[in-house]
Amino acid sequence: MTNNSQNVPVVIKGVVATSSDKQQLLDKLKAQYPDKPVRDEIEVRSNISIPTNWQQIATTIIDSDISNIRQGRIDIHGTTISLHGKVSSLEQKQAIQNRIHSRLTDLYQLENQLVVVEGEQRLIDETLGNRIVEFESGSTNLTPMGLGILDDMAGVLQRVGDKPVLITGHTDNVGNSTANLALSNKRAEAVKQYLIGRNINATRLSTTGKGDSDPIASNDNEEGRTRNRRIEFTLNE
Repeated sequence: MTNNSQNVPVVIKGVVATSSDKQQLLDKLKAQYPDKPVRDEIEVRSNISIPTNWQQIATTIIDSDISNIRQGRIDIHGTTISLHGKVSSLEQKQAIQNRIHSRLTDLYQLENQLVVVEGEQRLIDETLGNRIVEFESGSTNLTPMGLGILDDMAGVLQRVGDKPVLITGHTDNVGNSTANLALSNKRAEAVKQYLIGRNINATRLSTTGKGDSDPIASNDNEEGRTRNRRIEFTLNE
């Protein structure tokens, strides 16, 4: 399951044994996110075997304050449940873990990989939200929408003082991985140059590219590929 912004659907993806199981999960997710579209990528396969109480566990997780996870993802693989994404405090991270763990049987293992983002980094993340800094296809030319987002980012970077910021470029997996890595580096550099033009001190800004090596969504559909073509801003204390 993936928890996104208001403009991006909440995606639920996986395999269940019956149509009834599928509908129950969808109903719970729509109740949890009443103001967001839900995209159904659940397959029904009657010949699969599922762990004991799997359906109860899955619906419990959906009801466990997961809307507090930003850029989040919850993976359920057999009896292992993994939490991914960002939360605002250690207390919030622990509360989500405790709420889910209290409803699990001994059969299940919970892996809490939530990252706590506080203070100025949180301000940067909230300013960017889940918006995508857009470029023209296959190039380093920013679109008008991308420029508008960077104007917002320049404003928030001025608010956090002189702390250094790492700009990281990412791509989807379409095309050659070597070319994608080069493009991600060039796009990160293009963002840096634009921010310098918006009066952000060049000495504060460093860049890197990860190509298609660190996706946050599936590359199997256009929506996921769009999310993976992204720029991230990390404050270096």
